[in-house]
Amino acid sequence: MISTSEQQTCQIAKELAESLTIPAHILLHGELGAGKTLFAKGLAAGFGVKDIDEVSSPTFTLVNQYAGRCRIYHIDLYRIETGHLNGLGIEEILDDARAAVIIEWAERLGQFEVPGAINVFLSYVDDHSRRIDICFQR
Repeated sequence: MISTSEQQTCQIAKELAESLTIPAHILLHGELGAGKTLFAKGLAAGFGVKDIDEVSSPTFTLVNQYAGRCRIYHIDLYRIETGHLNGLGIEEILDDARAAVIIEWAERLGQFEVPGAINVFLSYVDDHSRRIDICFQR
């Protein structure tokens, strides 16, 4: 689908999150500035976070946690070298059966598998529009 505004991108993400059962694992892919953090804010809204302005890219802390209708883990792998995930606790986070896990820069997972994950690919159409491809794994 094509989003022509930040509000529309956020709404698409919110509706996706509202439709998901927990546990949910959402992997966000895209270039710098493509809208991954904005999409994460919309997902957080759909998972029941009251103030999505609190949702920010956890680039320096790597993992932020929020409360909504479930625990929400927001992971940013931007500063991680592809495949170097030791010590981050991602396995334990993904094992939380009562949580939604949102991972930005998911391509940095390398060979790390996340069975049943939803992959969201965000790409530029122009300065104001983004293409959003949502792929459900089985």
